[in-house]
Amino acid sequence: MWATQGAPRAEVLGSRLDEPAWRTRPSWFLVATRDHAVNPELQRFCAHRMGATIAEVESSHTPMLSKPEAVLDLIRTAARSV
Repeated sequence: MWATQGAPRAEVLGSRLDEPAWRTRPSWFLVATRDHAVNPELQRFCAHRMGATIAEVESSHTPMLSKPEAVLDLIRTAARSV
């Protein structure tokens, strides 16, 4: 992932966010049900709190690596709905 994403820009770490976009825009959330880094129940709680459309995948913490087709399906679904 480091090779494709790179390090965050320094200004991102010190910038202020006045209002998160999920409060005013449609959001989607992919819950990784076999995640041992972030408990899936916490993921579901956060997704519900933000009013997201939720999809679940039997995956570890990085579904974009282990289940890329599920991630792509969610992105396509989100794109078709806006």
